[in-house]
Amino acid sequence: MKVEVISSNDESIKFILKNSSISFANSLRRVLLSEVPTIAIDLVEIEKNNTVLPDEVIAHRLGLIPIYSTNTDLKFHNECTCDSHCSECSISIDLSVSNTDDAIRLVTSNDLFTSSDTPLFKFSKPPLLAKLSKNQTLKLKCIARKGIAKDHSKWCPVSVVSYEYDKTNKRRDTDLWYEEDIEKEWEGLKQDEPDIGLDITEIEMGVEVIEGVYEPVSVVRAGLDVLKNKVSNLIYLLENEE
Repeated sequence: MKVEVISSNDESIKFILKNSSISFANSLRRVLLSEVPTIAIDLVEIEKNNTVLPDEVIAHRLGLIPIYSTNTDLKFHNECTCDSHCSECSISIDLSVSNTDDAIRLVTSNDLFTSSDTPLFKFSKPPLLAKLSKNQTLKLKCIARKGIAKDHSKWCPVSVVSYEYDKTNKRRDTDLWYEEDIEKEWEGLKQDEPDIGLDITEIEMGVEVIEGVYEPVSVVRAGLDVLKNKVSNLIYLLENEE
């Protein structure tokens, strides 16, 4: 199999899978949507909150803040030997903001701080968490963990994954038109001559990422690694079946 990149930027990537199959493209799509590991805030301990937002809303907003996950070496929580959390399976994040002025104080992801040397947030515009009026305080502690979107959508690194094949509908997998006169009503849109047995070996895929989690190329590579490990585990189990 060969991968040819058509276009790539900070938010998306388009590429062609050559000498591949529709089933492989769909497997990669499913893995990218649900099994690529990322980091997200999983536990929130609120020490003081006298803002207008309930604790549950703030905790939910914190959980959905994208955390940069490309270079993480964290263990999954269920694979760690600690009782609750430690430096090997989690990242501690703190927030402590008070407003003593009459002006509204905006609390964003820039107010979250950690002892980690690796930058956690990469945004063009930091997400808003809360607005503090005078004499309001928000103080809390968070634990970020490694996870996958199959367990919760906050760990999903992508927003859209799509694939396309047989653009001229040679295989007649779908009926594109139901009009009486296709050429008259859809001038310029023509199907190729039918080839029901056409073997699809090239699939065009498009991936859009959540800003601040992965670069597009990195998330595709991570998805391929996950898929490769799943196939390797399957081969091992089949070869060692009693």
